[in-house]
Amino acid sequence: MKTSLKDRLLLVIKYVILAAFTLLCLYPIFWLILSSFKTNEELYTNPWGLPAVFRIANYAQAIVQGHILRYFGNSVIIALSAVVISVILSSMVSYAITRMDWKLSKLTLNIFIIGMMIPVYAMIIPLFSMFNKMGLLNSYLSVIIPQIAISFPMSIFIMTGFMGSIPRELEEAAVMDGCNIYQIFWRIITPISKSSIVTVGVVSFINVWNDLLLPQIFLTDSSKMTLPVGLTEFQGQYSTDYVTMIAAVIITIIPSVVVYILLHRNIMEGMVAGAVKG
Repeated sequence: MKTSLKDRLLLVIKYVILAAFTLLCLYPIFWLILSSFKTNEELYTNPWGLPAVFRIANYAQAIVQGHILRYFGNSVIIALSAVVISVILSSMVSYAITRMDWKLSKLTLNIFIIGMMIPVYAMIIPLFSMFNKMGLLNSYLSVIIPQIAISFPMSIFIMTGFMGSIPRELEEAAVMDGCNIYQIFWRIITPISKSSIVTVGVVSFINVWNDLLLPQIFLTDSSKMTLPVGLTEFQGQYSTDYVTMIAAVIITIIPSVVVYILLHRNIMEGMVAGAVKG
């Protein structure tokens, strides 16, 4: 009886801690949503309370005057292009490293993993000089190419962990059925590795979507700016329209939240995939 009571008490404490942690994580989003319906005066005088009137005008102003939809479209083009190319190439590289027998496979994997230790800031000057000579500055490619390279080490690290745990008997059976290496990759390995591929895609998408550094440096035309850069347009020299900027922030975070909610199960599976082999 004492053990049962103790277990129940520990269970209650655990759920209380988890509930408090959940509220701690959700409250900033809840505060942003409420603040996006306020006026600037209400934001200053009553920052923690409910708005007197829920004003949709802030969102309309963010869309019409802040050109959020234009920035949104630019972010979609850059993020989807970088994620799709990165996922396809990194899955192919991971397959070659884990499923093919060649002498430099481990060295190649180590080189890619070393890339995780290279900070993005160390690449800015060489990339700027390179893109300037190639005439790629102020183009989508100047952001897409570095984003693909930056996501490679993490993507390959996750995928090799999963693909290395796939039984080789599946490939041997496919070879017996007449499949070549490309059919094995697309019809056998890729469907089995769906959870790790989804994990890599979602993490890469969130990183690219929220990136401010590369678009701000390599893009100079306002018509090509992404959402994080576009948010800085709401800040003037003498004043800042905070409530409109908060409304724009809400629009900015919606895709990341939706993608994570829809695919969070696959993300959890992909993160632990390959941890236990056998």
